Amino acid sequence: MSEQAAPPNVIAELRRSYDELTQSQKRIAEAIVEDPEFVAFATVDKMAARLGVSPSTVVRFAYRLGLDGYQELQDRVRQLVRSQIRANAAPVEGDRAQTAHLGETIYARSFEHDLENLRRSILNITIEDLERAVTILTDARRIFVLGGQTSHSVASYSSLVLDRMRGDVTLLSADASVAPQLLSLTEDDALLVFTFPPYASHTVRVTRHAKRQGAAVIAVTDTPISPVGQLVDVVLPVLASGVSAQNSFVSAMAVANALLNGVVARSSTALDRYRRIVGLMDEWDVFVLKGTDAS
Repeated sequence: MSEQAAPPNVIAELRRSYDELTQSQKRIAEAIVEDPEFVAFATVDKMAARLGVSPSTVVRFAYRLGLDGYQELQDRVRQLVRSQIRANAAPVEGDRAQTAHLGETIYARSFEHDLENLRRSILNITIEDLERAVTILTDARRIFVLGGQTSHSVASYSSLVLDRMRGDVTLLSADASVAPQLLSLTEDDALLVFTFPPYASHTVRVTRHAKRQGAAVIAVTDTPISPVGQLVDVVLPVLASGVSAQNSFVSAMAVANALLNGVVARSSTALDRYRRIVGLMDEWDVFVLKGTDAS
């Protein structure tokens, strides 16, 4: 096993076993995902003190993951941290140069934060998970797309473009009116979910129903052990924290675009379908610019 492959396997094990962990062990799992730098270099006593658990609980947690102890757990996390440092070190100064003309303002901080979120999100997503997600979106009989509250905006965009590319795509509303639409879900269908803290409870309920029906589920969420991340077939983790009260969906939109581009690349009919739809909208004078003008 390569050094780079080890850390994702730890996260995958956390996803599989999260519901079976004790509350103390769940706090350890969340610390690994949210603050790997601390876990990588803290002693077992220091980590236990920060999380309010006993050192023996931390050690038993490592055994629960099939590791030889806390030292091996740290080794796995250190590999992840080192790869993140290597990937992030070079571009940071360039990002600050790009925002230098904005000075020490909230606008500069906002742009820099979004750039950092995007960089770290790209680092955490694997080509294997992207390919699996695109395969699901391409092969599914029908696709349902859901985003609760503020993430509904990303879901709306994704469903609109997906429907133009392949058809049989439904944007779900964030209330119980979706029940009739979901009643006929089968293993031939797919659900694409966007969800971030504080996580809409309706999104979790719909995801659980989809899994019970056998549908494939893709989640774009902040962590593989989020309430939805634990349930789904493919997790595409993205950072959504902002510098103010609201989340930032820059990274989520970038991942949505990557998936949409993947579907186009995989499908032999997507572009032709898109052109025919644009042609029909041109006939109806939907836009000021016609499809031929914008190309």
